[in-house]
Amino acid sequence: MSDSASLIKLGYRGIGGFFVGLLMFTLGVTGFALALAGGIILALSWIPLVFPEVVNSMTIEGVGAQIFIDSPELVTPLLIVIGIVLVAVGFLLLLLTYSMGKGAIIVDKEISSSIDRNFRSKDRISQLERLGALKERGILTQEQFEAERTKILSDPSNEKFQAIK
Repeated sequence: MSDSASLIKLGYRGIGGFFVGLLMFTLGVTGFALALAGGIILALSWIPLVFPEVVNSMTIEGVGAQIFIDSPELVTPLLIVIGIVLVAVGFLLLLLTYSMGKGAIIVDKEISSSIDRNFRSKDRISQLERLGALKERGILTQEQFEAERTKILSDPSNEKFQAIK
C-alpha cells in the first residue's frame, strides 16, 4: 500500500472515528440515563397507592398545556407509563449506539478495501518480493516468474528502475 493510501486511511479513521465515537458516547450515556430513570420511576410507582400522603397530586407541564392530576389512582398508572416510555427510549438509544458501532466497522472495511483497490502499491521492490515468494512456494514457474519480473521492471511509471535495467 502506498504512503498516500495509508495517510487517507489514518485521516478517515482519525476524524471519522472521533465523531462516531463522540456520537456513540453521547447516545450511550443518554440511553443509559433514560433507562435508569425509567427504571427508578417504575420501581417507585407504587408509592402513590400505598402512601397517598407522600404523592397525592402530579403536575405535568408541556409546551402548550399544564395538566394537574390530584388522584393517586391516576398518578400510579401515569408513572408506570412514563417509566415504560423512558426505559423503552433508553434501550432504543442503546440499540442505536450498538448498531452505529457495527455499521462503523462495516463502513471502515469498505473504505479500506476501496482505498487499497484505488491506491495500488507503486513500490516495485515489494512487488518483486511478493513475486519471489510466489516462486519459492511453487505457485509460479521460472518462466512465469521471469515474465512477471520483466513486466514489473519495464513499467514506464517507475523511473527509478529504468536506470537499473
